[in-house]
This record gives sequence, structure tokens and C-alpha cells, in this order.
Amino acid sequence: MSYDSLFAYTESIQGIQTAVWPPMHAYLFYVSRHLGAGVAGVFLTQAIMLFFSAALVFSMFIRRTWMILAAFLVFAALFIYFPTLWGTLAVLWKDVTTTSFAMLGVALWLVAIQKRSFGWLIGAMLALSMSLALRYNAFPLTFFVIVVMVMVPFGGQRRPGSRWITGGLALTGTALALLSMIYRLPDFQQLPSARGFAGVQEFDLIGISACANHDYLPLGMSAGQPITVEQIRRLYDPRHVQLAFRSIPGIPALIETDAGGDVERAWLVTVPKEFGCYLHHRMAVFEQQMGLAKGAVFYPTSGTIDKNPYGITLARPEAALALTGYIVRSANANWRRPYLLYVLAGVLVLAAVILGRRGRILLGALLLGAIAYPATLFFVGPAADARYIFPSNVICALLVTLSAFLLITRRDPT
Repeated sequence: MSYDSLFAYTESIQGIQTAVWPPMHAYLFYVSRHLGAGVAGVFLTQAIMLFFSAALVFSMFIRRTWMILAAFLVFAALFIYFPTLWGTLAVLWKDVTTTSFAMLGVALWLVAIQKRSFGWLIGAMLALSMSLALRYNAFPLTFFVIVVMVMVPFGGQRRPGSRWITGGLALTGTALALLSMIYRLPDFQQLPSARGFAGVQEFDLIGISACANHDYLPLGMSAGQPITVEQIRRLYDPRHVQLAFRSIPGIPALIETDAGGDVERAWLVTVPKEFGCYLHHRMAVFEQQMGLAKGAVFYPTSGTIDKNPYGITLARPEAALALTGYIVRSANANWRRPYLLYVLAGVLVLAAVILGRRGRILLGALLLGAIAYPATLFFVGPAADARYIFPSNVICALLVTLSAFLLITRRDPT
């Protein structure tokens, strides 16, 4: 558990105070605590939900039981082969929770198609709404699936008014997800506006300044102290905005601030003016994010539980240390980096769409979501933590497995 997980746990006890992070994660901790399961309840539930949903999806497309089991094992094996998958799954991060609910929504929609049931369709939309409520940037992941659900709620089968009903469910689910980020439970008080994008704007101004050889930072970011371009370059690191706030002797310390709106105003002027350097900075972050950079994959896991007043500690710190060491070392292998999941998914989905007949629309919608998710992070990511693309990584792992087995079984007469 890292800082943000423990912060959500604290809010589950003391109440929601901020919208910097969507409060849904805290609500889940609250429910788990009151059921007597603590943090382990959320951790186990999200992992079980993720793999159960994958198995359910496979069972909707593959007829033979032994092949469903084989597909499930291949899907699980991808988590071992790609260390950033296992490294994120092993930590109590809301990236996993977001993914689990998205996967469950897809699985329940397939059940709704099979049973022609509005009840299962409502369950699917509820799961997708939960996924949206957990991260501000979660919408691109399932947007295309939701569009297809509204267009063909029951696949090739028709039920009167199904599109209107499903469209209403989609709008209601999305609205509830957004409202959960604005108003807290149980008193429905409006939360202060989230200022998370100020951190992204600071990151962009630092990166642009380092590239353009010009200081575009408002003085408020350095607490009124002048700073040189060379000093900005020494502070800049495309892996994480927080690294620019580290203390280096002889360099004025940068601080996290919107500087009374100066950061936003400088960002609005600087990005169009230095758009080439903006893209250069954003590409540097993206390369780190996808494992395309030559150096080590950044932050593939968190092998500790930060100090906390709740007595939450590692049960087996030696085992956690060994696992962390393995993940960190293995993540840097050239043929185990996350970008390869997207290459494999793209190739296999294309082959399955061209050569197969089943699941084309679903495969396409999932692939578009898997591409749109990191594409959004390209512009709004404040860091290149490996966990940030976990949701789209998992969708790619699902697509790799499902497409491969659809290709294998496309001539199966049974």
C-alpha cells in the first residue's frame, strides 16, 4: 500500500475531505472494514473479480470446457510473464479496482446478451459505473464498449425499446459516477474542486522549459527565488513530476502550487507557443510509461506498506522483498515490457477480425478502449508509473488470449 491507498483508508474512517482522488475507493474500504474484512477484503475481492470476469468472458466464446480452462491459464500466465501486471496486482492500488469493475461490466453484458435480460444489463452498467467512479481518467477505457452496448444491447437479438433503455442506463450510470466525485456520502456535501491538473501543468512547464532553453516557470513555483534553465534541466525527470520537487543543493526548491492561478495562465500561453517542446516532453513521459525508454521501467510495484497509525503492516516482509526484487529486475527485460502487450493485442485482434466471425465488434471496442486509455494519459499523466496503464494492459492481455483462442477454434465444428 502506498500513500494514496492509505489516504483512501484514512478517509474511510475520518470521512471524505477532498476530491483530489475520487472517493469511491474510500467507500469500498468503508464497506470492507464494516464487514470485518479490512484492507484484505478489498485486495482479494478485486483480484478475484478480475480473474472471474476474464473466465466468464472466455466461457461466452469458447465451447469446450478444457479450452476455457486453457484460455484462463494463458491469461493468468501473462501476468507472470509481464512483471508490471503482477507488480500492480500485488499492490492495493485503485488501478486494479478500476480494471476489475470494467472487466466485470464486460462479462455481465455478455451474460445479458446470452439471457436477453435487462437485469444483467443493469448489473453490467452498474459495474462500469463503478469503474468510472474510481479514476478521473477511466472513461476512455470503456467508452467504446458502452457505445456498442447502447447500439446493440443484446447483440443480434432485439427487444422493444432496448436501445432507449440501455442509453438511459448508460447516462444514469455515468451521471452517478460523476456525482460521486462531486458530492460525498453520507451527507451529500459538495467537495472542494479537485486541483490535480495543476500538477500536470507544472510538469509540462518544467518539461517545456528544459526543452526550449527558456524559463517558463511562474516565480511562485520556486517560492519567489529566480531559477536558471540549467537548474530546471537538473530537476526535470520525465518519470514523475514529484522528482522535480526534490532537494538539490544549490538549486532553488520547486514547490507544488498553482501560484494563485499563475501556473494555469502560464500553461495556457506556453503550450501553444512551444508546442513542439510540449510534445517532446509528453513523448518522453509516454516512452517511460510504456517501457519504450532505454532505462529501467519506472515504479513497477510497491514492495512496502507505508507507515500508518492503523497497524497495517506486511505479514511476511522477507517474502515481499524477494517478490519486489524479482518484479523490478524482470520488468526491465526487453521482451517483457508493457508496450508489447499492445503490439500483440493489435496483431491478434486484427487477425481475429479478418479471419473470424465471432466477437468482432467486442474485440474492436475493447481494443479502441485499450488504445484510448494510454493515449489520454499521454496528455494528462503527471508521472510514468507502470501502474497507471494497468487497466489497458489487462484489457490487452484479455484480447491477446481471447483473439488467439478464437483463431484456434474458428473451424471447431462443435
